Amino acid sequence: MLRTAAIAAVSILALAACSSEPGVVSPMGSSGASASQMGSTGSGASSMLTVADQSFLTQAAYGGFGEVAMGTLAQRQASSATVRDLGRRIAADHTQANQELARLAQAKGVTPPTAPDPGRQAVADALASLQGTAFDRQYLQQQIAEHEVSIALFNAQAQGGTDPDVRSFAAKWLPGPQMHARELRALGNPLAQLP
Repeated sequence: MLRTAAIAAVSILALAACSSEPGVVSPMGSSGASASQMGSTGSGASSMLTVADQSFLTQAAYGGFGEVAMGTLAQRQASSATVRDLGRRIAADHTQANQELARLAQAKGVTPPTAPDPGRQAVADALASLQGTAFDRQYLQQQIAEHEVSIALFNAQAQGGTDPDVRSFAAKWLPGPQMHARELRALGNPLAQLP
């Protein structure tokens, strides 16, 4: 029980750190990111992008790589075949989105991150110590929260992004996190009943 509470606390703190990192635009609206914090920029093509558009590409990449890592972890450690399968599908979907994001970012002169940010990595490391239904429950809770962050991020970009290509990318991929969140919630309800 104490271990479950500790994992939940680490998850919440890590997600908060991801969305409130100094200088990075979060789905909640803080801003002031520098190019070095968001990934490197290329030959000046990124000057076409606003800081918010660059930040979206960076945050989407961090989140996408985090989802791949967490989905891979679920495939190894979940006790439920349904959770393992969902982890596999989430990892596959985010791998595809990450590849498209990398091509878009390169075309815009931005080099996005290629791994989860430290906060998401800390959550994955904490969850890696769990097994069985304890893992399943914490994984689902963490993933529901993470997908809510992704939905807010992608929705804000699809609605208010400046660059039409980046806005189009966000609109195209927004249904993915929405679908994953619905599936995660549906799986999470029965698991909440387990000891």
